Amino acid sequence: MTHKIEVVDRDEVVEAEDGQDILQALLHGGVEWMHACGGFCNCTTCRVKVEEGMENLSEMQEDEKNTLRRFQGEEVLEGPFRLSCQADVHGDIKISEPEWY
Repeated sequence: MTHKIEVVDRDEVVEAEDGQDILQALLHGGVEWMHACGGFCNCTTCRVKVEEGMENLSEMQEDEKNTLRRFQGEEVLEGPFRLSCQADVHGDIKISEPEWY
């Protein structure tokens, strides 16, 4: 089963296998996306803003929360942000690049 990831601010769409993380789906689909640590949850360069479909992503784990907190502050957890290397896709989503890029 595949799902659609729409990058709304770039007008690009890729498909993700069920359970594939956003970053791998983007890269496999030919979308260039920053990811300095190689997808190991050690930075926040791969973060995305989830515009629609947060309920279609895996639940945020403690290591992702801790990394976001460390680099962006506690308030980032209240927003629609995820690390693309940690968020597994289980349905269609729409994302954009966060404003801090």
